[in-house]
Amino acid sequence: LFGQKKAVMPAKLYLYLDKYKGDFRAMPAYLCGIGCGIKWVNVHPQNKRKNLPTVMAIMILSDPKNGFPLCVMDATYSTTLRTGAAGGVAAKYLANASSEKVALVGCGVQARTQLEALRSIFEIKEVSIWSIRRYESEKFAGKVKGLKKCVCDTIKECVKDADIVVTTTPSRKPIVKLNWLKKGVHINAIGADANGKQELEPAILKKGKVVIDAWEQASHSGEINVALKERKISKKDIYADIGQIVSKKKRARTNKDEITVFDSTGLAIQDVAIADLIYKRAKKLKKGKYLKFI
Repeated sequence: LFGQKKAVMPAKLYLYLDKYKGDFRAMPAYLCGIGCGIKWVNVHPQNKRKNLPTVMAIMILSDPKNGFPLCVMDATYSTTLRTGAAGGVAAKYLANASSEKVALVGCGVQARTQLEALRSIFEIKEVSIWSIRRYESEKFAGKVKGLKKCVCDTIKECVKDADIVVTTTPSRKPIVKLNWLKKGVHINAIGADANGKQELEPAILKKGKVVIDAWEQASHSGEINVALKERKISKKDIYADIGQIVSKKKRARTNKDEITVFDSTGLAIQDVAIADLIYKRAKKLKKGKYLKFI
């Protein structure tokens, strides 16, 4: 629907709180034939120290016909699901179909759903894992079943033979270099979701086929934002958005050796779509608390 121009989605609105080293984001969207809603979500990296989730969210779903509020729901878990699904969709179209090895640079909640999505599409046999804290990598590896696992001490070791690389860190400097990557690799760049964040060396963006989720967001807060500001790439270096790829307005991967990159900032249309599914499922199962409006 997004690729067919059947969606309305303003760019995320950011509310930065420097005092608390975090931010809030308002994400409204309308999907034709599906629904209308807004997600209110925070990102507070310091929460790990307080045993709180880094990301927490709520979703308001409304009837687009009359504005009637259909429900208010938790969106923390659904955010992890839809982000994993977005990475899965991108890899389905952009990665080599024969992909077997995944590298996870960062191993938090997002890494888990990214791996789940990839395993639902490809015959994944091996996963390499890196985190800034080795014990986190080992803990993550212990929860992965049915795959050969390698806990790595360096990012170079983690990504060097991978068919698909997933980056989910809050880094503000490049941590993955072009000469570490094999031919034909696909990268899901997930971590950069705010101004100033980046995980990939700009040379990767210059050489690779870059697909973004939405220009208005990616240019401001996605993986490409720093490279654009520093003029190491330009808008001409962006091949397509994911909607154009899925709706077949542009070709996806064209040869097995090209490097492909998906720059994911997280789209409100994804949140509305999954909220609509949850809402309809809850009604069918008669779950949730209902209020009668006078």
